Amino acid sequence: MVSQFKLLLLTTACACVAVPAIAQTTTGDQLSGGGDDVVVTGIRKSLTDAIDTKRRADSIVDVISAEDVGKLADNNVAESLARLPGVTVDHQFGEGEQLSIAGVEPALNRLTIDGHSVASADWGGNPSDRSSRTFNYSLLSPAIISQAIVYKTPEARLQEGAIGASVDIVTRRPLDLKPNTISVNAGGEYNDRANRGSFRGNALYSWHNDEGTVGILGAINYDKEQLSRAGTAVYWYRDGSALLESYPKDANGNIVYTGPNGTVASGATINGSLPNASTIAAFSKARYASFLAHEFFKQERQRIGGSLAIQAKPTDNLTITGTALIIRGNYDNLSNSEYTYGYEGSRLTAATFIPASGNSPGIVNSATFSGIPNGQTGATGQLDTLYRKTRIKNDTVSMLIDWRPGGWEITGNVGATRASGGKNPEYLLDFRTKQGFTAGANGRNTYVNWASPASDATKWLSNFTALGGENVNDTNQRFFARQIGGIPLSVGFTVDKEKFGELNFKHDVDFGPFKALLFGGRYVDHANSNYQTSNAIYTNQNFTLADTPFVVRADDLYDGLYTTGNGTPYATLDKDGILATLTKYGNFNIDRGFSKDAYWLVNEKIAAGYVQANFEMGKFRGNIGGRYVHTSDESNFFTRSGDVFAPTRVKTNDDRFLPAANLIFQAGEDVVIRGSAAKVIARPRYSDLAGSLSLDDTTRSGSGGNPDLKPYAATNFGVSTEWYFAPGSFLAGEVFYRDISNYIGNQTVDGVSLTNTVTGRTLTYSISRPVNGGKAKVTGFSVSGNANLIWGFGISGSYTFTDADTGLATGLPFLSRNVVTIVPYFEKGPFQARVSYNRRSKYFYRFGRQQSQDYTDAYRQLDASVSYAVTDNIQVSAAAQNLLDETYYQYSSTPDAPTSVYKNGRVFSLSATFRM
Repeated sequence: MVSQFKLLLLTTACACVAVPAIAQTTTGDQLSGGGDDVVVTGIRKSLTDAIDTKRRADSIVDVISAEDVGKLADNNVAESLARLPGVTVDHQFGEGEQLSIAGVEPALNRLTIDGHSVASADWGGNPSDRSSRTFNYSLLSPAIISQAIVYKTPEARLQEGAIGASVDIVTRRPLDLKPNTISVNAGGEYNDRANRGSFRGNALYSWHNDEGTVGILGAINYDKEQLSRAGTAVYWYRDGSALLESYPKDANGNIVYTGPNGTVASGATINGSLPNASTIAAFSKARYASFLAHEFFKQERQRIGGSLAIQAKPTDNLTITGTALIIRGNYDNLSNSEYTYGYEGSRLTAATFIPASGNSPGIVNSATFSGIPNGQTGATGQLDTLYRKTRIKNDTVSMLIDWRPGGWEITGNVGATRASGGKNPEYLLDFRTKQGFTAGANGRNTYVNWASPASDATKWLSNFTALGGENVNDTNQRFFARQIGGIPLSVGFTVDKEKFGELNFKHDVDFGPFKALLFGGRYVDHANSNYQTSNAIYTNQNFTLADTPFVVRADDLYDGLYTTGNGTPYATLDKDGILATLTKYGNFNIDRGFSKDAYWLVNEKIAAGYVQANFEMGKFRGNIGGRYVHTSDESNFFTRSGDVFAPTRVKTNDDRFLPAANLIFQAGEDVVIRGSAAKVIARPRYSDLAGSLSLDDTTRSGSGGNPDLKPYAATNFGVSTEWYFAPGSFLAGEVFYRDISNYIGNQTVDGVSLTNTVTGRTLTYSISRPVNGGKAKVTGFSVSGNANLIWGFGISGSYTFTDADTGLATGLPFLSRNVVTIVPYFEKGPFQARVSYNRRSKYFYRFGRQQSQDYTDAYRQLDASVSYAVTDNIQVSAAAQNLLDETYYQYSSTPDAPTSVYKNGRVFSLSATFRM
């Protein structure tokens, strides 16, 4: 792996440094045309547009541009942005959905469309943090995108809310295009692990009158995608001491050694023998994969989107633009999880382990447990089956003005945006097994072997059959049964909405070095809420999985996933089987109603004003200014004491002054040096502000959210040097530093004075809750460039190094120290081709179950695309994503302790595009 990384770094350095001398002598005429201009299109045109925007910028930015109307380099804008230095995406579900920028997690970056906010809601089945202020980039249609600009350093005029960077999506406008512009793209894609194909397409039409005073643009897209992800997972780890219950112990709980050579008299064997004291000591520290699962996830993602832009230019200096964006997404999905129980130490009969080495305390790679005899209740494993109906809606309307009277520029926008999403409903059904098994893990290798193959449906029992019944007392009914599942309604259903208004002024001045004065203001009324209701389904019938319309997963589903034993293939249920079984065997239904402990509502009002001065003096130019921000939050949630809930409302205010300065030095005709310093903020997650609060007046303890949270705050510095050595070519280096304070993390805080709205008492409690106070210093640098070579070839690439000092061993979430991107391309005549390789090193992902420190291992992504222009108007294209069929591997603390091992499959697509 080290040698591979060195090779990648060397290759990137060659791409960014070694080629300029060649490029200068070979690409000038191709791009500028010499005596006769040549119209540049395709890959080179998109790179040239992006480079021009970067070169003219008044701060440190990176840019992607669409190759042509209706054509972005990828079907997902997040994947295109991931080619930029310092930008990474997570591929847990194969498709990039959210961005980490400059080593900062997705929740601390933000997205705007044409400079205004866009509401965000997610489908609720992935860990993409639906209570934060992120956006799912997979929802955006590439057809409407002209450019995406990543502002790595702010200006006072730009909206606050990001510590890593802000991304602004610039959409197409009818007055910028030729009248009667048409773009239609249609094709299909195939996922080789789902073994299914699907259709996707988009269309765009733009018109304006001959005078260029009225225009209209409409676009529509339809996208269906098949996901089929199989993998193994470990839900949490225990140490080996939890498996030693079968050994004889004295009154103090110490193991009794009465056998030969100091071994225990009886109990399970360890590494083939009865253990002695030293073996017991080493085994006790080794980690065991409790609840080792084989998982399967299947989803059909269907997205329909439409956009409309109407422009009017009644005078030469006034343009009014109205826009509308509508997105509808169906993310219905099925998931199965068949897993062992890992806490039955009294049933352990044998185990093997690998002793401690390096940072690892050791790993139990095999443990055998006896089954539960007939006539006894209990379980040794479980099969969960879930079917979720999920919906996403996003509606945004805005009106933008651009008025330029005299030496003034007056711009502004007003509008509203609303999004909703979540599982509605979710059908849950589970089974138990009583058979013995052997299981263990070591790195990516996992092993599960049941007494009978997991495909034997008779061994998977209803909860009533395995565990027996219990007396259930409900308000409306009393019965003897066991819960087998439920139908939670509106599970984690999120609504996010905002009304916004902004007005900006720019006036040309001639006051020493100052050439323009900018000032303006913005007002936002935002609300984010989460709502949940549920029920529970019980049965008093004996049945097994064999009595249902079960299926057995395909033999090859887990190929390449390093799992062995008869745990695969396994018997389970698909969607229709889950619904049929709940209907047939669900004798009793308890409506649990509104879940008060899952509810929150945050009303947030933001008022911001700024002043910025642009200056220019000789070879120096730049801007300096400040932004004043007032944030008012009203957090609504429930306080729980015992079984009683009381509505609670807390109001808070926060005021910030955020100065920003950018200095640009034109070191030569083609060399630009930029420096930036600014104070920035990112606001807390909504669930952290208004999470349900549980209080116990007797123990003076509690847990919940924290409405008094302050925003994340940081001082950002950046320096870049850019050399535009040839048309459409550049080499850039950047150094960045983020000094983050007020970092939010969960802690138990003593002496917190709170009023219990249930009991009415004001007491001091020990509260586990999110709090400010963490600090992080993020330091990094990047090298990036693009060069047109000879005979139609070109190459772009980047390398980014990022490090964080947090005082914690984990570092910051989603921060990869090393990221390499290499994109060679070819474009000549009607033919163009591109290969994109990206590798990011491991990164801390989250604190998982039992406070496991979960990491995602290094991940590689290799994509390729080719296209051929059949005529001036018709082009056919083929593409492939994830050609390496990369394994998505996560682990707990050390690489020998896996938590997730997945493959998402390769995706192949074929499409045709008509443009005129």
